[in-house]
Amino acid sequence: MKKGIAVILAILIALLQVPAFASWICPNCGTAGNTGNFCPNCGARNGYSADEPYDMGIPYIGSAVYTKDQMNMAVLWVQTQLKATGIYYQGYAWDVTGNLGNETQKEIRAFMNDRGYYGHTGNVDQSVIDALADYLGGRIAPVYIGGYYDRMSSIMTGGSAGRMTKIVSNLQDGIAHVTTGARWVQCCLSALGFYTGTIDGKYGEGTEKAVKAFQRAYGFQERDYVTLGVARAMLEACYYSGRIPANLP
Repeated sequence: MKKGIAVILAILIALLQVPAFASWICPNCGTAGNTGNFCPNCGARNGYSADEPYDMGIPYIGSAVYTKDQMNMAVLWVQTQLKATGIYYQGYAWDVTGNLGNETQKEIRAFMNDRGYYGHTGNVDQSVIDALADYLGGRIAPVYIGGYYDRMSSIMTGGSAGRMTKIVSNLQDGIAHVTTGARWVQCCLSALGFYTGTIDGKYGEGTEKAVKAFQRAYGFQERDYVTLGVARAMLEACYYSGRIPANLP
């Protein structure tokens, strides 16, 4: 009995000697003097990084309908979840681009038909999103936005949850003209070692060669343009490898 009391006393003494949390400033909202694990103002945890992305959750697009060749985060989310089913949109050729092409529409129609939505167009609407969310339940694959994805703001409309157009070569009379999108791609590929040319914003042969090399290395179909999914993969690769481009436009 005495031995048990002594052990309890020793534990209590040890707990009393544990130092309080060091005061920290929240990097999310700037609140100073925090002493717990979470910021009392915004709820960010101690150690939170402003570059930390978060899961966008289940998109709500209301009455919007995205049709062939539209490229945005809702389409990318749908492609990601089709892959998560383990049945639809499978294999190397089915890369997550964020672009609603013929093959994506075909897989959407197959999925919706199997769920009883006969004659679906294959476009991305709220019924597709809701059907995927209902089918997957707890297996919904996270799709991240915010944080370092906000460094795509110069090539996207509507922030990291929005949309972008393909970044392509814009040769005119044999001359590649300067674009922000091409410069953005060059910055990422230079940081990753795929592009060794001048960062001039011109989508020429050297940039196209580097784009294709990146796509091969990261499991995308080889294309001469950059899709939303490929651009996200470039930025992810930079952050995961610690080679963060300082000069992104």
